Formats: sequence, structure tokens, C-alpha cells
Amino acid sequence: MLSLILRRVGRVVLARSDEAGQALLFVLIAAALLVSIPLAIATTTMNQLPETSRNLNWDAAYEAAQAGLNDYLQDLDNNESYSIYNKSNETSPANAAFTGWVQASTTPPEYYSYAPTVVASSGLISLEVSGKAGSTAATQVVRTFDYTVRPATSLNDIYWSNYETTDPALNSACGSTYYNQGTVPSGCSIEFDSADVLDGPVFSNDTFRTCGSPTFESTVESGNSYYPTSGYVAAPGCSSSTPAFQDGVPTLVANTPPQSTIPSATITAAGADGCSFTGNVTLVMTAVTTATPPDTSIAWSGGTLASGSKSFCGSGSSGTITTNAMTSGLIYAAGTATVSGTMAGALDIIAGDNITVSGSVTYPSADIVTATNGTKSDSSDVLGLIAYNFISISPTTTAGTTIDAAILSLTDSFYLPNWSTDPTEGVLTVFGSIAQDYRGPVGTANSSGGVATGFSKSYHYDTSLQTLWPPYFVPPTSAAWGATTYSECQQGLAYSVQGTKTVC
Repeated sequence: MLSLILRRVGRVVLARSDEAGQALLFVLIAAALLVSIPLAIATTTMNQLPETSRNLNWDAAYEAAQAGLNDYLQDLDNNESYSIYNKSNETSPANAAFTGWVQASTTPPEYYSYAPTVVASSGLISLEVSGKAGSTAATQVVRTFDYTVRPATSLNDIYWSNYETTDPALNSACGSTYYNQGTVPSGCSIEFDSADVLDGPVFSNDTFRTCGSPTFESTVESGNSYYPTSGYVAAPGCSSSTPAFQDGVPTLVANTPPQSTIPSATITAAGADGCSFTGNVTLVMTAVTTATPPDTSIAWSGGTLASGSKSFCGSGSSGTITTNAMTSGLIYAAGTATVSGTMAGALDIIAGDNITVSGSVTYPSADIVTATNGTKSDSSDVLGLIAYNFISISPTTTAGTTIDAAILSLTDSFYLPNWSTDPTEGVLTVFGSIAQDYRGPVGTANSSGGVATGFSKSYHYDTSLQTLWPPYFVPPTSAAWGATTYSECQQGLAYSVQGTKTVC
């Protein structure tokens, strides 16, 4: 083809001898272009092949890291104690991903490796996972990610209950199991009413009962296998039941068994790292916002410190405790704990018997952030209130009560004593989460769903609880594990789990 073009150009040159010099130059330029273009295309194509392979391996390395994450989560689901194992404390049989690369795929070749680190005070796990893809040094890609891993827990929800009926300890006529939506004994049914607003995920192992038009602003789920298709039933004696489900009709999910004991390790930790009381104690908290970072000063009285208590817990029958900001603030009372005031930082208050909230318990208002979509969070403060039995509210004003905390009643309820006889107490505002074995009553409603006695409810989920737990918060039993957050670390083999410079 090239010779044919040259011959034709030559004939034109002979026909126009007066322009022979110029024509010859054009011929040479054309010939050079015709020769160089294919070479340039071939060279460019060859140069781009490794880059194309690296781009493909970039995505494949992420998929390999995901395979490693899923492998570790499966181990945790099969054995909730698996979190104690790592490279320096191997399980039997050994997990190859702790010490080397495990192949996840052959085409393209993909590998993963991971290293877990448990945050002892919270139960969260920091899991670094490396994914490697590619068969040659020129095209190989290694990417490393840092995941926060945690079990499914009541901290996922603004409201969590096992039974939607009154605790038998509060009314002996009420039995223990009413998962079916059938009739329950008189005085045992508890419902959501028109004045109630639940801003966050809601879960119960039982059937929801409603009266009037309560508002559910997020997902609503039930573990009740007898669940009605409507997602709820009308409360006894209710004239109208039209709940507003903003995120669709409630869905049926797997039943989640509640935790029923305070782990002995938590009680031990209170004696070793926090403050432990052998009987009852009254705690009045004051947020110290001038501290850096902000902290909480806690005046206590009426208690007896357990032997071996730290000097920062005080002495005698009263004292002042200052929590250590966002580290291991932990107070345990073998009897009851009475709590009030403002707090900042991180603190868990655990009672072997009951907790009484005597007035509002709040975070610094400036720390609570409302996003554009209406969700609320506080990434600076976290308070856990955990009682083996009841958590009760003792109002100090009819203007309402506010509780900023993750609330957990392990075997009984979060409730208002004399809920059926107290005058209207305004709004019970909770920012955080509520979990209880039995649904605790906080008021009564009239036939149209309005407040007759006690509180109306305004519950708002603290989205920070996805990644920020109160110290030593009691996790559920046999819960599925999952990753809540992740960030990518510096890429490259040297910065991988099996490298020497992991920089997450």
C-alpha cells in the first residue's frame, strides 16, 4: 500500500517539475507519518496495558478486602467470643488471615489479610483488612481499610423491647409471654398514642399496639412470628388507630434475645478502673465544660465504696468523682443508683438493682447537632444507664423531663411509677436509646389517644451510638456482627496488615 502511494505521488511530481522540490518534501513527510502512526498507536496501547490492569486490580483489591471483612464477621457470628483472638493469641485451628494472605479469588488473583483490635471498654472492634489483587509487581494493587465492627444491639434503636406488655412485677395479673396479637389481661396492654413521636429505628419482639395517630419517623421492626400484616393492632378500648409510619409498614425480622445478666467482667472493671459501691448511692452530675476535653464532676452520697477503690472515687460516705473524659468512666452500685444533673464525656452507670432518674439528665445542649435531614447526634458525650431491674423516672416538674442517655433495663422496665394516677407531667424527652425487657408505662391515654395521666413521649435517636458506646456497655447475647464505619488507609504492600507501616 505504501509503495503504491509513493508511485502515485511520484507521477504527480514528474508532471509538475517546477514544484519538484516541494513535492518531494511532502512525499517524505507523508511517508514518515504513515510509518510512525501505527508505531505510536502500538506503543501507546502497550503503555496503557499495565495501567488498565492496575485500574481493574484497584477495584479487585477492594473486593478482596470485603471478602476478608465478611470472613471475620462470619467467625464472630459463629462464636461471639472470637473477638479475643488475633495474631498474638491464635485460635485453634489457626486463622491464616491473622498471619498471612488468604486467597479469595483466582481470576483475577485476590487475597486478604486482617488484624482485629478490641476496644476493651466498649466492646467495639477495630478491624484492619488488606486486600491484594494482581499477579505481577507492575500491576499489583494493595488497599487497606479500617472498619469499626460491633454486634447488633439495642443501641441501634431509639426504642427496643422484648414484651409490649406490663411487667408482671408491676401487675401480677400480667403473664410473661404475649407475643401473639391476641387479647391480653386487662391492665396489661401498653400502646403508643397520638402525642407520641419516635424519631429513630424502633424494634420489639412483640406486637405493637397503637391508639390514635402516633408518629414513627424511621424503620419499625418486630421479631414476632405471629405478626399481623398491618404491622400493629389497635389497643383495647381505642376508638381509632391510624399510626403514621413515615418509613413504611413495620416489617418482620429475626427475633433478638435480650441480655439478662450484668457480665462479671463489667463489675470487675468498675472496681479496677472506675468506682464500685457495695450498696445504694445517689449521684449528682455536673458537666465541666471548661475542661479540655469537657468532663463530668459527680458528687455522691449515701454509698459505701467497695474495698480497693481508687483514690479519685473519694472516701467515707460521700465524695466527688471526676470521670476521665472519653475513656473508661464507669460507676457500679450493687444496690440502687439515683441519678440527676448534666454530664459531658463518657460514662456508664450500672446498678445491680434499680436506677431512679430524679429530674432531668442532660448533655451540654451545644454538643447535640441536628442534621439537615432531621437526625440528631452527639459525638462528644455518651451516658449509659443500665439496671438489672427497673429504671424509673421521678419528675420534679410538670413541664416535662429530659433524659440524654442510652437506657437499658435488663430484666424489667423503664417506667413512671404511678403512671395511671399522676397528673399530666408534660413531655418525656429522651435523646439516645431505650431498651427494656417489658414495655414500661409512662402514662395513660384517653379513648382518642390523647394524654390522660403521666407523660407524652418524644424520643430521638442519637446516631452517634452507631460508633460511640458508653464504656463497658452490656452487649446482647448471640447478636449478629456488622461493620458500621470504615476508612481507607495508605495504599501499598508496605502499609498493609502484613507490612510494617500500617497507618490507619
